[in-house]
Amino acid sequence: MITQIHTLFFSPTETTAKVAGQITSGLDIPALTYNLTAQKDRNQHRKLSFNSDDLLLLAVPVYAGRIPEFLEELFSTFEGHNTPVIFTVVYGNRDYDDALLELKDLFEKRGFTGIAAGAFIGEHSYTAKVATNRPDAEDLSAAFQFGQEIKATLSRLDSLKDHQLIVKGNFPYKERKPMPLMTPETNEKCTDCGICAETCPMDAIEKTDNRTVHAKKCIRCNSCVKKCPENAKSFSHKIFIEFSERLIQNCSSVRKKPELFFL
Repeated sequence: MITQIHTLFFSPTETTAKVAGQITSGLDIPALTYNLTAQKDRNQHRKLSFNSDDLLLLAVPVYAGRIPEFLEELFSTFEGHNTPVIFTVVYGNRDYDDALLELKDLFEKRGFTGIAAGAFIGEHSYTAKVATNRPDAEDLSAAFQFGQEIKATLSRLDSLKDHQLIVKGNFPYKERKPMPLMTPETNEKCTDCGICAETCPMDAIEKTDNRTVHAKKCIRCNSCVKKCPENAKSFSHKIFIEFSERLIQNCSSVRKKPELFFL
């Protein structure tokens, strides 16, 4: 008997948060929300423990076909006690590759049991020309319905012991290829409003000088680029530009749909 949902998400550009919110609404069960985007909040929510009457909804973006690498250490501090979990990833219309499987493997080793999983699409963090304005109304409706279907599935299951969730993905997971250090540049439009530093999930931007970005902390999530009200920040590194152009060429003309997995 599920008594409460615990919705956890990491969402620098807010696309993953929108999907997670709609799934939670579709489940229609009392919920607690843990926003893991800010560094201070991730520090606060370490070593969380969940019981068998809890339901965990976990939602993260896909970075190069994997879950964000730095989240692995945080997630390894969580503890489940036969806790059912919904795995959700949001990707930029290219591919989610092994991210769902990686998330599932990581949590099922920690005492959690996967009951459903979904791969949804959000506007690519590198360019607004790929999956523009997604998740849109159709995506959000699909996420809400996904939550409703999970609730119906839970009501039919007597036990989770005899079921195993199967998701797409390969092991070994897709190799994480090294990227050169790069940071967004700031142009003359900057008004020092501080929004970029305030919302940077890695605390990579100096709060006293918003033009200073620490390359070793920056994960190229583009939160600062997308949230700047003056369009004062952008990436100009050659590799970033080339990759963005390939994304536009290969991924902008096809509308991928959510992929859903159930017990």
